[in-house]
Amino acid sequence: MALPSARVVRIWALLAVLPTAVWAGFALTQANIQTSLAHGPLIAAHDGVACAQCHKETRGTVRQQVQAQVRYVIGLRETPVDFGYAAVQSDQCLACHARPNERHPIYRFREPRFAEAVRQVEARSCLGCHSEHRPEIVTAQSTLCQACHEDLVVKNDPVDVPHVTLVAQDNWSSCLGCHDFHGNHAFKPPSKLAEALSEPAIWAYFEGGADPYGSPKLYEGKEP
Repeated sequence: MALPSARVVRIWALLAVLPTAVWAGFALTQANIQTSLAHGPLIAAHDGVACAQCHKETRGTVRQQVQAQVRYVIGLRETPVDFGYAAVQSDQCLACHARPNERHPIYRFREPRFAEAVRQVEARSCLGCHSEHRPEIVTAQSTLCQACHEDLVVKNDPVDVPHVTLVAQDNWSSCLGCHDFHGNHAFKPPSKLAEALSEPAIWAYFEGGADPYGSPKLYEGKEP
């Protein structure tokens, strides 16, 4: 017996998932259902923020979205579509968190000279280092500074253990002990390495714990 063609297989697969797709498209347009469908709780700073304040409505009606997804499954469309609400992009983050003192703005990493660095750290997007609907607020490694600063030379180095020594030792986990990546804390870097924030304290912060850099922040996020 001849095997069914790839097109027939795609059609049967579509018929199998179509009821779920229709239900999902409907559910994602209902505010009272969205929260229960979320992948996890919001981080504490976003408590009380409605889904639609970050997830923007996708274009078209539910029917049009289902039709577009059907066309994608059977090979008549090149890209899939989102049902109800689109995934969050950096633009939604920056609507509340853009600030003039940003030390590492994401647009800088879209320059060709950072092409090698972003293979190690996806710094062209807020979501390359930050997460939502999961316990940790930072998903990047504490050694992320290595991607750009392997050739670092500091004139008149103010630290008792010079930066050139730390680089030679591959001691990249110490960077965030003295430096606030975004530069948004009123935090003065120490002049002695022994006074730097500990790596466990930084990791606890990444995982949703207390902010070791202290307060106040120079710019607070806007109300969405």
